Amino acid sequence: MDEGHYVHLLRGALISAVRRCGHVTHALMSGGLDSSIAATLMRLYGASRNFKGVVVCLKGWESSDVGYAELLAERLGVELLRVRASVDEALRATEEVVEALATFDPMEVVNSSAILLALKAVKDDGGSRVLTGDGGDELFAGYSYMHEMGYAELDEYVKRLVGSWRFSSIELGKRLGLEVCSPYLDEEVVGLALEIPAKLKLKKSHKVMGKYILRVAFQDLLPPEIAWRDKHPIEQGSGFNALYGVLEELSRGGVQGDVRFWHGAQPYLYEVFKRFHEIRPPARGEKRCPYCGSGVSKDKRYCRTCGAYPVK
Repeated sequence: MDEGHYVHLLRGALISAVRRCGHVTHALMSGGLDSSIAATLMRLYGASRNFKGVVVCLKGWESSDVGYAELLAERLGVELLRVRASVDEALRATEEVVEALATFDPMEVVNSSAILLALKAVKDDGGSRVLTGDGGDELFAGYSYMHEMGYAELDEYVKRLVGSWRFSSIELGKRLGLEVCSPYLDEEVVGLALEIPAKLKLKKSHKVMGKYILRVAFQDLLPPEIAWRDKHPIEQGSGFNALYGVLEELSRGGVQGDVRFWHGAQPYLYEVFKRFHEIRPPARGEKRCPYCGSGVSKDKRYCRTCGAYPVK
């Protein structure tokens, strides 16, 4: 298990993937590791050297992403569009997300609302093709729940995840007439990531650190504050986690009806969901979600409709 060998392969694969993304007009830049690597490689090696960065925050709430995005934009010499959404704008975005993705999973809706507003800013700015960091967390153990897994378990989990992953940026981009490209979803990068041993993705010493091999591979190209930045979910870094309280307040007194809710924000989101969709019952070969009653593949444990986990 040669760390240097995989660092060399990973750098080459991601640079090639960025080049295959072709011309992009904008890059989603949260200041996190994955999107920062993608934007940096596009600036240095890609077809587009003069793209604009986009970062989103909720107006009036603390957002760590903006500062990191500003740091990266200055480092790369690119213009940064700062989208400061009001609570009302964010709530309208949640309704569009529920309609577009057919879900009332609070985490999916809140995270995707920030993404939708970023993509709308790209559209309003005349953009057509957007660079993202989608897939980096999934392939390289970025999520905190992965940090509890053993190495063999993590390897198997990532292989299964690749077969069923879904990225709202791609679906929302299509809705807006935008093309979305992430170099991490490139076939060469995915294949290599599945070969890289879990011990090089997840460093377990005095502090558990995900995406270790990515950090090492690109630490010379990034500000150290970003290369070694802790993972912050979109909702946290953007300040959009404040929406949970707003949605819970709007949900007070909501009628549960024919579903069980596992989160306080769901009554309101379910009412929005019912305007556009119906619960899809299990088809042959599927199991029934014990909360919303929708069909879930027998080999899956997550309900895409309501977000329940684990569905046994």
